[in-house]
Amino acid sequence: MTKNTLPVAVIGAGPVGLAAAAHLLERRETPIVFETGESISANVLQWQHVRMFSPWEFTVDSATVRMLEASGWQMPAAKDLPTGRDLVERYMRPFAALPAVRETIHLNARVVAVSRRNIDKMKDTGRDDAPFMLHVVYGDSREELIEARAVIDASGTWQKPNPLGSGGLPAIGEKRHADHIFYGIPDVLKADQARGDSSVNNQWCMSRFCDHFRPQNQIPRLSF
Repeated sequence: MTKNTLPVAVIGAGPVGLAAAAHLLERRETPIVFETGESISANVLQWQHVRMFSPWEFTVDSATVRMLEASGWQMPAAKDLPTGRDLVERYMRPFAALPAVRETIHLNARVVAVSRRNIDKMKDTGRDDAPFMLHVVYGDSREELIEARAVIDASGTWQKPNPLGSGGLPAIGEKRHADHIFYGIPDVLKADQARGDSSVNNQWCMSRFCDHFRPQNQIPRLSF
């Protein structure tokens, strides 16, 4: 297989990774998508309860929409604000289920290293012409070296949150107590009700909390 016939590797099957696959397919390229999680959009599902700031019309990708509409999919109301769950269930899963897309996605597949074929610290000649080599580790501990003519990193930063300290450095004791620190946005209606987290991002959730739990229009007493 020549370099020009090799697939284009996409790391991450989230919104950006799947959009990259859509654009590649439209250009008759062959994408190969690697997702660390057990499902597409594994990171988005961790904040599925959060409502997005942007409406559907600014959230979807043009190439993805074209492929979906060709299969009979209907765009949600353009001005509505989707939650993370909406984004996955109403947009990303239908796209990932398209036959042309489904066969390109590899789940439980972590890309642990990217290099160039036969290029190392001692040999650099021909680097620009050498295909990429991806070291992939699967959930069942299998390992594989995959060649690609290009690599698109759409893995995002969700799994690498900013530290609590200033200047990009961890706060004193942060690493030592990492198991007790929650960096995401808690779902106050479910498992994280007892955490005591408080932030501006939770105000919308708190209104839902009150509507959900108050008996006979009496607002419950909440402690944080």
